Order: sequence, then structure tokens, then C-alpha cells
Amino acid sequence: MVLLQPEFEHGDARRTLTQLLTADIKQVNLYTANKGSILGGHYHKETNEYFYLIKGKICYNEERMLETGDMFVVYPQEVHTLECLTDVKLMSFLSRPYTEIEPDTWKI
Repeated sequence: MVLLQPEFEHGDARRTLTQLLTADIKQVNLYTANKGSILGGHYHKETNEYFYLIKGKICYNEERMLETGDMFVVYPQEVHTLECLTDVKLMSFLSRPYTEIEPDTWKI
């Protein structure tokens, strides 16, 4: 897992624009999860999975604390488990779409 920084930010009297990421994205998911939920517990053989934490706090693989505004990428072959320390809202962006026929999701 690599913690990412926004690529660009610009603001004026109308608004602030934060460019989070430039990547080849094939699917976007929005998650809401309850405090105490465990997500993931798997890896992908070919898919990059980017995450943006909109609200809340999570623990990544029992070792790294992440909070609102953090963005990170999980590369192929990396096992990833997210423990929700609070109620959470997050987005994931997949470089390969998940389908029931070809999920590219492998349990550990």
C-alpha cells in the first residue's frame, strides 16, 4: 500500500479544485460501512485498487491508521484488509472492473 498525495490543487473565490488522481480507471465504487466492520481480506492478481477515505478512520492490515482525506493505492498481489474504527464512507477505483465471471479477487 502506498499513501498518495493530491496531484494538484487550485482555489479561487468560487471554489477549490483538488485533483486527486490520474489513472486508468475501469470501475468506481462508493462504500458506507459501520464501525467494527472488516472489509477486504483478499488480494488481486492484476488489479490496482485506489481508495479515497471520504469520512472516518480505518486501520489498514492491522498496522497503518488512515483517516478522512487519505488516499492510497493497493497494487496487485498485496493482501489488504480494512478495519473500520468509526462509521466510514470511502470510494474505491479499480483499474480492472469486478465481474462475477472474472472478479480478480482472491482470498488469502
